[in-house]
Amino acid sequence: MSRRAWLGVGAAVVAIVAAWLVWDALVITDEERLEVFAEEVTGAVGPARVNGAIARWIDLDRQPFEVSAFGESLYYGPGEDAALAERAAAAVRELRGVNLRRMQTGITVEGDEARVSIRLLSRERGMGRAEWRLRRHGDDWLAEHLTVAR
Repeated sequence: MSRRAWLGVGAAVVAIVAAWLVWDALVITDEERLEVFAEEVTGAVGPARVNGAIARWIDLDRQPFEVSAFGESLYYGPGEDAALAERAAAAVRELRGVNLRRMQTGITVEGDEARVSIRLLSRERGMGRAEWRLRRHGDDWLAEHLTVAR
């Protein structure tokens, strides 16, 4: 094969690799979006973090949300944004300053439903587990259910 032919093959390979890298950088997978979710619902607990996560991942008009924790279950549906905000503010007051470190994260996506399981550790509260169930609405993933356990 001539030098010119090798240069043509090399240029084609470089073009294919470059196109794949651009595509990979522009296309965000469901798993990548849900990894962002896991990052946003862990870390230092504070009003800005909690309110930001609610604004981004909960929309009661499109997806009701239920929380099950330590034998208690609370359900929030359309029009109950104020009740959810009040409960979230109470949780922030109770947990303010706690740093929820992710020890292990599992993400599964099946069609329009996803599960994000997070094993948590905090110096103040010890180990725990949070399991989120999310549902796809168009391009958005919205939280549908949260189970918290030790």
